[in-house]
Amino acid sequence: MRRWWLLLAALVLWNLLGYALLGRPSADASAGALRTARPARIVSMAPNLTEILFALGLGPNIVGVTGDSDYPPAAADKPKVGSFWQPNIEAIVATRPDLVVTLGFEQQKNLAHRLRRMGCDSLILDIEKVEDLFQGMLAVGAATGTEGQARELVGDIQARIRELQTTLGTRDAPKVLWVVQREPLRVAGGDTFPNELIELAGGRNAIGPTLHKYPPIGAEQVIASGIEVIIEPTMAAGDESKQREQAFQYWSRFRNVPAVANGRIYIVDGDLVSRLSPRLYQAVEIVARCLRPELLGE
Repeated sequence: MRRWWLLLAALVLWNLLGYALLGRPSADASAGALRTARPARIVSMAPNLTEILFALGLGPNIVGVTGDSDYPPAAADKPKVGSFWQPNIEAIVATRPDLVVTLGFEQQKNLAHRLRRMGCDSLILDIEKVEDLFQGMLAVGAATGTEGQARELVGDIQARIRELQTTLGTRDAPKVLWVVQREPLRVAGGDTFPNELIELAGGRNAIGPTLHKYPPIGAEQVIASGIEVIIEPTMAAGDESKQREQAFQYWSRFRNVPAVANGRIYIVDGDLVSRLSPRLYQAVEIVARCLRPELLGE
């Protein structure tokens, strides 16, 4: 019995020391823990996280963003703390943040753990699919005292997508090829965010189930897939017309593919359709316009 009392006392002491060293408890999205105070100084470590924070009305609280955070326009005026893949921990610490919001891949997860050891609060979010986005927005709301705004934002996005799907109806789903790169040809498979966009917009992935998320495919598979729509996100800002010209030239070798024969090759805003952000509805709508121009216009 004495051993159990000693163990309990040690655990209590450990928790008290941890609280004293680290301040208020930090939270992972998976833990669902709530902070007791609204953070006044927030750093965002990804463009989509920056968009979430702004959408929740936290723009004035943001004191640092990554260099690739370019939306909304006000994000460009925020101090930069490195890039998505190469965070600058010295620059982050210099902003004196109350909260740093990161994604869950290795570089950023390691960053979050280092910051916690230094006494800086962090929130790690794994956002790879649409449902992850909704849960991530709710987690940010819980961590920043904006729970109500987060629930309202999620509900609004979901309602707008449902309304769009009602407009689209239940017609046969066109077969869509989502191109990641052309040389060599690599496309989005089934277990990806682009595949979710295709399905939310009323289409289906032309290559069906895949072993890899973004598999390479050859000419034979292109011809055999019966592709009706080809979608390519832009690779860089301002190159849409050039990329469209290159795309039509590249795909001209596949004249028997329905999408090519009918000129249904679309270049779409890469930032918009590649980010899991509060602009999800706009991304779905862009894809839907490629699939159903007769209903929505191109």
